[in-house]
Amino acid sequence: MMNSGTDGRWRLLWKTAVVFLALPVCLAGLGCGGKGLAPVTGKVAYKGEGVKGGTLTFTPLGTGEVGKAATATIQQDGTYTAQTNKPGDGAAIGRHRVIFSPPEQQLTEEQRKDPKYIAPPPAYMGLMANPEEVEVKSGANTLNFELVPRK
Repeated sequence: MMNSGTDGRWRLLWKTAVVFLALPVCLAGLGCGGKGLAPVTGKVAYKGEGVKGGTLTFTPLGTGEVGKAATATIQQDGTYTAQTNKPGDGAAIGRHRVIFSPPEQQLTEEQRKDPKYIAPPPAYMGLMANPEEVEVKSGANTLNFELVPRK
């Protein structure tokens, strides 16, 4: 039979183990007061046609906390899927500013070596995502953007 001193130590040990086992879940944003992540997909277009490349960055706004930005690589058909830590995990729930970055310019080896070659501006240069602020809600989000000239 256990005495009350031994019983109390087991309870303390059990509570400590629960806290340490729950810690990774809290740090992953799956609870402990965090709003969490939600899947975000959609399409980016310019003049009605799918944008061929580039990146979207979803930066959390107005939470009073520093939130982790999500990024999305725009595919050749204009579609994207946002992610923070792992592919397709989404963006933080809440308001975001969305920033579009045009695709990197692809130059041939010959063009890079030619000091007289002047590359044309990258596709979609000077454009921004419209809308530039969005709300990511709990559950699946489909957010489509039209590129427009910068204000």
